[in-house]
This record gives sequence, structure tokens and C-alpha cells, in this order.
Amino acid sequence: MKIIKILNNNLVFARDDAGQEVIVKGLGIGFHASRGEAVDESRIGQIFYPQPRQNLQQMMDFLMSIPEEYLNFVQEFVDGIKARENIQFNSSIYLSLSDHLLGTLKRYREGMSLQNMLLLEIKRLYKKEYSWGQQMLLEVKDTFGVALPEDEAGFIALHFVNAEEGGSDTDSYRIAAIVRDVQQTVKDYYKDLVFDENSLYYERFLTHLKFFAQRYLHHELQSSQDDGLYELVSKQYREAFGCVKMIYLMMEDHYGYQLSKEEMMYLTIHIQTNAEHARRAAT
Repeated sequence: MKIIKILNNNLVFARDDAGQEVIVKGLGIGFHASRGEAVDESRIGQIFYPQPRQNLQQMMDFLMSIPEEYLNFVQEFVDGIKARENIQFNSSIYLSLSDHLLGTLKRYREGMSLQNMLLLEIKRLYKKEYSWGQQMLLEVKDTFGVALPEDEAGFIALHFVNAEEGGSDTDSYRIAAIVRDVQQTVKDYYKDLVFDENSLYYERFLTHLKFFAQRYLHHELQSSQDDGLYELVSKQYREAFGCVKMIYLMMEDHYGYQLSKEEMMYLTIHIQTNAEHARRAAT
């Protein structure tokens, strides 16, 4: 790996052995180094690869604008999770999470904090990632002396979801929004019925919604065109099917999408199962 440009004492712009231009971070990696020299591999702490459609110069400017203490904190935290969980993240998480932390602490010290309107959905859909967000809040308090609100654990969780699943910067937030809108439609339809959101039935419903939303966002929704089963389900579970027709109208109105018969059928089954469970629990 050869140095193309020294950015500062701890950052260099380089070209790896495959010819890929990268940014390398490491303590003192640029100190007394020169263009054209080999990167001191013993000092490498992190290699940043530009993501698709990402401008390398903007990436360099972005990295140099974030104080070292934030970059180091995030790198140590993320690398700790990778080691414990045996999981890989897109390298962009180091940048996005450092920038998020920098902005969050600045706003908090100025007396501002953002409310996470999808906190409940994030906690339900991304339990593992939310637990990492909670852990990070504890370490932020120990390191920076700031006790951030619970909403931030949800925002942090979405950074991990995006980096882990390879989605876009807004995928996880949009998924949570779709799930929230569907859940609210169901609650509005069954006004006098309280669903057990801690039940296995509801967990399966949420999982179905999560992957439905992912397929919708990635244009992967398909239909098997099993009209016979669709007709049977729609007639046998008329009340639940009526709820699904409301979901159909909501999706068409909010997202410009028309549910297929297969999607309506599976939603009907999930909603019927949860409604039956809720009624049994109420008696």
C-alpha cells in the first residue's frame, strides 16, 4: 500500500495493492511519512473504502472535519461489537456514527434534543441493534460526561442496521415508518381490541411486516397468483380481510403502492391470528 497524500498525522490517502484508492487512519501514520512511501502497516487502525456513488474528496474532507476523539471512540466501540458478535459492518458506519455523535453532543450541549418518532418500532424490529445503542449511550456518558436520552439509542441502532444489512442511509427508518403505519391502521380498525404486542403471534406479524417493507423498498415484491387460496382466506376471515383492505388503501395513499393478492392474504392470516389471540386473552 503506497501513500498518495498525507492528510494529517493520523490520516493518509493511499492506494492499496489492488489499485483501490483508500483513506487509512492510524496513530502517527502520516507523521514523517512521504508521498510514494509504503504505508506503515503496523500503524493501521482503520481503512476507509469509498462506497458506491461516494466522492472520495468529500470523504477526505468529512474525515478531517471530525475530531479525533470521536473517530477513536466510535472505532473502538464498533470494533468491540464486531469482535463479540462475530459480525461485519460496512466501513461507512465509522463515518456516519462519528458524525452523528458529534452533531448529537453539540445539539445536546446547546439544549436541543431530537425526539425519535419511531422509537417503539425500532425497539421491536431491531432489538439487537437497539441494545447496542443503549450500550453506546452508557459509554458516551462515561467518556464525554453527557447522559443522552433514550431516543438516541434508537437513532444509533439504525446506523448499525444500515451498515449490517447494506441498505441505504434511509432504509431502516423507512421500514420502521411503514411498519408503524400498518400497525396504526390495524389499531384504528380494531378500536375495541387490545393486541398482545409481547406475544409470539405479534412478533411473527412484525417480522412479516419488516420483510414486506424491505421487499417493497427494494422492488422485490412478487405475487404467486393463487386466487383460490386468496378467495378462501378472504371469505373465511372477513373481519381481518376488511382490515387488510384498509391497509391496502393506506399503502396506496401514502406510498403509491397497491398490495398484491398474495400480500393481502398473508396479512389477513397474521391479523386474524392476532385478533383471535387478543380475544381469548380478554375473556
